[in-house]
Amino acid sequence: MDNKTLIIERVFEAPIETVWEALTNKDLMKQWYFDVSDFKPEVGFEFEFYGGTEDKKYLHKCRVVEAAPITRISYTWSYDGYTGQSLVTFQLFSEEKNRTRLKLTHSGLDTFPKDNPDLGQDNFNEGWNSILGQSLRNFVEKDSFTLSIRIRASLKEVWNIVLRPDKQWGIAFGGGTITETDWKENSSIIWKDTEGAIGANGIVEVHKPEEYLQLHYYDELKPMPEDALGDYYEKFRLRSENGECILSIEIGKTAKCDIPLFKEMWEKAIHIIKQLAENKKQTA
Repeated sequence: MDNKTLIIERVFEAPIETVWEALTNKDLMKQWYFDVSDFKPEVGFEFEFYGGTEDKKYLHKCRVVEAAPITRISYTWSYDGYTGQSLVTFQLFSEEKNRTRLKLTHSGLDTFPKDNPDLGQDNFNEGWNSILGQSLRNFVEKDSFTLSIRIRASLKEVWNIVLRPDKQWGIAFGGGTITETDWKENSSIIWKDTEGAIGANGIVEVHKPEEYLQLHYYDELKPMPEDALGDYYEKFRLRSENGECILSIEIGKTAKCDIPLFKEMWEKAIHIIKQLAENKKQTA
């Protein structure tokens, strides 16, 4: 590699379609990349975004010069008010069904002003490694998990507790967590802390009393009416077995790097539900 071109390769545990969508969907790009003005994987399409440090922001100006669906996207990369123009190319290769290799090539770096370290190759190397190795990886590599527990209580007793997380099992996710919802299908569900700050915002997709509850959340805490739901969901299943209740909770899709923390919180929550239901049965 010369001082004109930067090449970085990463392998992601995600389908090639998922990675391509992350690279070319403007709503998804804003979540891991930059807050782009707009984006379409079409030759000639122009877009821009701001990037840099807290002390210095640069307006990036780009134009798509090559677009091969699922496999390749290239666009020019320059800075408003500065000389030079470079070329960024993303190439995707399907390694397996759920495995994708990405090759990033950023060429023409030597055309930028030599006296500005922000536009130097070392800075680009650090930035792209962070973007691809952390931001994009955490965005596309997602998984789900399920926890189950046997509770010595009726389906009704457990169900009533599932629908009352406030200051009970909701504390597993932070003290005093409060929900705003009527639990009806297609109604909103908003989780807040005691100071009113929103922690999650979604809808009740399915509500079958004493049997099944499915909650689905937006990526944005304050979504717009046109915003689509994100990947994250929660599914509660109850069934009776030998006079006891089997409660299963499925959580997904969430970044693989976050799963250990999520498991820890949900294991605490499910045990609180068990304790509350069994204590209520004993005192009934």
